[in-house]
Amino acid sequence: MFLKLLLRDLIVAAVVVGAWTLAAPLSAGSGPLADLSGALLGVGAFVVTHLAHEWGHLLGAFATGARVAAPARLASPFLFSFDSKRNSRRQFVLMSLSGFAVTAAALYVAYGLLPEALLATRVARGLIVFSASLTLLLEVPLLAASLLSGSILAQVEVFPATAPPQSRAD
Repeated sequence: MFLKLLLRDLIVAAVVVGAWTLAAPLSAGSGPLADLSGALLGVGAFVVTHLAHEWGHLLGAFATGARVAAPARLASPFLFSFDSKRNSRRQFVLMSLSGFAVTAAALYVAYGLLPEALLATRVARGLIVFSASLTLLLEVPLLAASLLSGSILAQVEVFPATAPPQSRAD
């Protein structure tokens, strides 16, 4: 299932990058076309950032040999569920930090590489900052609580496993 999810997300990223390349200059102007292209491209960048964040977590889990479960459907917003009972706190911390690192990289791209004059850039930046804020508000407390309590909280399991947990891509 992870290979199918990777293919899905690479297609989404390719479509967004292609659309950005072709249509981003339209968002430099004014009027409905500039507004529409800027909004759609900014949302596309947000979607790619969310997917990259999730892949950062998953790759961190794979790198530590953590046990994870794949979603039952390709339409899931989550790539995996972390097994809070069978994984170590070290695996959880590294899985968490790898997602945070990808979010930091996305912020660098948004503010360091995207062209300033585009509405698409401003929308992308706003949504990526929103996403980073959600990470701080939702994920950092789970990490902190796990570190302080000495155990992994069950809330990290985002969906029930439908198949045996896996420790690497299949």
